[in-house]
Amino acid sequence: MRNVHPTRSRRNWRLEAVRRMKRRQLVESWISKCRSELHTLIALILLPAMLGVLPWPVGFRVARQLSRWQWLYAAEWRAALDQAQHWVEISDPSGWAHRYRFTRLVDHLDYLRSRLLSRATILRQIDVLTPWPEVAGTAMGGFFHWGANFPFVHALRAHGVDSCVLAGRVSTRGMGGAWLGFLYGHIRLRELARVSGGPLIYAPRTVQQSLDALQAGRWVIGTPDVPPSETRMSVPVQLFGRTGYMPEGLLLIARKAGVPVVIFTLGLDFDTGRRDLRIFGPFDANDPGLMQRIADTWEGLIREKSWGFTLWPAMPAFFATPAGGADTQVLAQRPPRSLPAL
Repeated sequence: MRNVHPTRSRRNWRLEAVRRMKRRQLVESWISKCRSELHTLIALILLPAMLGVLPWPVGFRVARQLSRWQWLYAAEWRAALDQAQHWVEISDPSGWAHRYRFTRLVDHLDYLRSRLLSRATILRQIDVLTPWPEVAGTAMGGFFHWGANFPFVHALRAHGVDSCVLAGRVSTRGMGGAWLGFLYGHIRLRELARVSGGPLIYAPRTVQQSLDALQAGRWVIGTPDVPPSETRMSVPVQLFGRTGYMPEGLLLIARKAGVPVVIFTLGLDFDTGRRDLRIFGPFDANDPGLMQRIADTWEGLIREKSWGFTLWPAMPAFFATPAGGADTQVLAQRPPRSLPAL
């Protein structure tokens, strides 16, 4: 019988243990990936597809019931709720999470309805609460990461406005690591370009592309509530009783182009499923208090329906001092309370 040296035996045992651990990690990683892809398939594609074939009065009620499932968008709503509780009062966390999931499901449903239904059918669910502004020529439009905004682009196009939307490129990381989500994101952006009537605007050369679009007779639409960490153009404003920072890129483009600014909000009623479109402006982009008025409007929307805000995990970024600094004199230019809110 051949003797095995004890040191060599221990070394072989350790190597085998490492191999087993690596195999287990690969299996666990594969299972996690499959779960992520399955959740994406159900939450972003199958559920919206099932609801999309139903009449809206029925579809939104089914969506409201399905949104009770806590596994739906679990990573999103848990991170959002955890952050939201630091900024607004939430007396019923379970009900808040239900409404947040409902908003996310409706947002994905809106994309499918945009592909399947006529613009007239989509617009029947929107109540326009304020008159459309009189704008001679083009303008810079702004909306927020609040509610489900796809129908707003339909409303803008129905009003005779072609636009180019400022958009971020899709990544697997941004879609929860799912390849299906990555594909879905690309298809969704393609639909957004179709509905808006103009090509989307991606970085780099965002400013020049925007100026070219405005010169060509199209509006440029963007979101002023992009986290300041994603842009170098941020200014101090008052948010939730303290100094925060919001990107000023939309206003800078409007100033360069010499066009006004128009702000849109599209609310979602949890009880009826109807949307309320509010339009404010046009505003002079050179108004030194306009950025603060936009910030006040944004904060008001969040306080009104905090479950409608979809960027809660990024909220701390709005209060981190930008790397390049910011012009603190803007705070002294806050408009008086007598000015109309957006």
